[in-house]
Amino acid sequence: MKKSIFSMAMFVCVALGINAQNDCVIPMMVLVPEQVDTLAPMAQTKLESKMRQIVTLNGMEGGTSFSNFCIVANLVEGSKEVTSGLRPMVTVTTDLEMFVGNNYTGEKFASTVITLNGAGRNESKAYGAAFGSITTGNAQIQKFLKDAKLKVNQYYETQVPNIITQARGFAIRRDFEEALCLLTSVPTCCSKYPEVEQCMLEIYQQYVDYDCAVKVNKARAIWNASQDKEGAALAGAYLASIDPASSCRDDALSLAESIRARIGDDWEFSKELMRDSVMLEKTKIEAIRAIGVAFGQNQKALTVKENWFVR
Repeated sequence: MKKSIFSMAMFVCVALGINAQNDCVIPMMVLVPEQVDTLAPMAQTKLESKMRQIVTLNGMEGGTSFSNFCIVANLVEGSKEVTSGLRPMVTVTTDLEMFVGNNYTGEKFASTVITLNGAGRNESKAYGAAFGSITTGNAQIQKFLKDAKLKVNQYYETQVPNIITQARGFAIRRDFEEALCLLTSVPTCCSKYPEVEQCMLEIYQQYVDYDCAVKVNKARAIWNASQDKEGAALAGAYLASIDPASSCRDDALSLAESIRARIGDDWEFSKELMRDSVMLEKTKIEAIRAIGVAFGQNQKALTVKENWFVR
């Protein structure tokens, strides 16, 4: 039961929204690099929004903040004309290259180029009009994404052992968040997903065990330095955030009991010890959900370099 709950929570944490019963939805980062100096943020945002919409409607999760794969929309060529008159108009023609690649290896899996045209009162509005002309039903884009999705699925079917090895390497270096984020990018419809899920559980246990040891040491240092209500409150804050499934939970409870014996039953953390199993499970799930989100949000912005991106 706990294994099932954990698996569900891990996928909520990165907002995958997978429905394995109907289709294999692949988590996909969307990257639109800043390449046109005069392109206003509004036009940039419009292209990003359009790309996420297209990706999502074609069986991928375009809202993922960090995953194994990324789709890049890259302006590779462009021309501009300005008409004269009382109400001058700017027209732009640009080629938009879209490619899907592996965020870790840099390997391209599929690519296509479409030509866009747009006109507006200024260059930014002209680009905005060009991006707005991209339709979700564009046959070329749909074929590109269909091919990409097929190749990505094939990648997962053959590369799960390597992904697990890589994740365990992250865990050895105590990069637990990145290890879990890497594993949760594997779709549940992958035939080897049970192996991925088992590895997730193993690494998550390592994560909570390490986290517990760190927090107990910090709490003990605080309490040894200041054995009063203020010290108890600071130490208790660390102890209260320890996952109940961690291997050093008994050490945490032992320290908590020592503090309670000196401070008394009115110590706030003593109330935390009385939480029922439902509340403890709820706290655990909330912590798990935050892991992938926190990792993705803390990543450095990706930049395109020679038609690829580097961190």
